Amino acid sequence: MTFTSRPGQHLLSAAVSTASDLAAETGELPRLKDVAKRLGIERKTLKAVIPDRDCLLGAMADVALQRLLHTIIHRIANCSSSSPVCQLEETAVAYIEWARLHSHEFRIIAKIPVELWEKNPHLRRYEQSIHDLVAKLLQRAQQDGYLDQDEDLAELRAMLHTYVFGIITKMMLGDLTRWSPGLSDQDAALTAIRLFIARLFKQVSTSPDTLPPAPEAPPKPER
Repeated sequence: MTFTSRPGQHLLSAAVSTASDLAAETGELPRLKDVAKRLGIERKTLKAVIPDRDCLLGAMADVALQRLLHTIIHRIANCSSSSPVCQLEETAVAYIEWARLHSHEFRIIAKIPVELWEKNPHLRRYEQSIHDLVAKLLQRAQQDGYLDQDEDLAELRAMLHTYVFGIITKMMLGDLTRWSPGLSDQDAALTAIRLFIARLFKQVSTSPDTLPPAPEAPPKPER
């Protein structure tokens, strides 16, 4: 195959798309020479825009995180409830949906070393956008009474991320159906997330101002 630029496409986006296809076939981050070969170009031509595999990994992760953020925002925008708990659930569901559709990107991103995250401002920006969104939803949940006022929201956000990541990993391994007979791995993952959210956030407490008026006491019988 020889790379032919289409309107609106350039070599970087074509290389990332091709690398994703190769990763889907092999389960591993492809080498630059394999990407160049699939594109039908010289390796040195590709290296002019992607110097090494770290840059390739960063570019793939960048596109994948954009897709994840878009999926999350889309699900929240179409959520039938304004409840922060419902929107947190939709965020987790979006993560599962994205991982199912882009499983090779999920696996590759999971292997990104910390130092690559630290030196790549684009990856940090998209990751931080997702973290900030979850933090705001947790703050709203706390304000609405679903969480105790002394709850450590940063710790809770980390716990949510860890749980969702673990559920997706087990879904990828095909290890959820044995715990949930009769369900597919995806349905089992969605069920697990919804149960976890339901148990994590208590029923909103009722403010004294919104309580219905107490019934009048019956008159005391005359003696």
